[in-house]
Amino acid sequence: MNDFDPPIPLPEVASSEIAYQGYYDIHVDLLKLPHGPKIHYTILKLRAHAASILAKTKDGKYIINKEYRHPTGKWLLSLPGGRIDTGESPLEAARRELLEETGYGGGAFTLMGSAYPFPAVSDQQIFYIFVKDAEFIQAPTLDPFELIHTELKTEKELIETIHSGVPIDGVLCTALLMHRLFT
Repeated sequence: MNDFDPPIPLPEVASSEIAYQGYYDIHVDLLKLPHGPKIHYTILKLRAHAASILAKTKDGKYIINKEYRHPTGKWLLSLPGGRIDTGESPLEAARRELLEETGYGGGAFTLMGSAYPFPAVSDQQIFYIFVKDAEFIQAPTLDPFELIHTELKTEKELIETIHSGVPIDGVLCTALLMHRLFT
């Protein structure tokens, strides 16, 4: 227990079943809560953590993605990023994902921090990386299922776009906050 943990016992996992196995798994745990009741809790197991990259070019423009996300049925204003492969560090994954999705690379990569974007259903952790002085190296090499359009935006253009009410991926907001707080 650390200073952040409340003085309440954790729930006990009485049983755990895999309800679905595929690209991700769905587990259903039977939890015995500290105050007595038992409840079923559904968990999405994504098998990998992820890296999200807030990158700026040498002339100070953000490298921003517009990406189609099927569960929303919309194009979202987002950042480059993706799964951290087995044996990869968050910074290695960030270098790979930035180049694959945008064609940009180089520059100085700094880990800003991490967060759990949807802890009510998943244990996935996203690591937020800031890149200074990225430059265009090659054409993007997208995965077949990726629908991504990359744009360069000044900070003013990015804030205006967000303020206009376009759909936004939450990782973009978290990365901007971490950048403001920690760099």
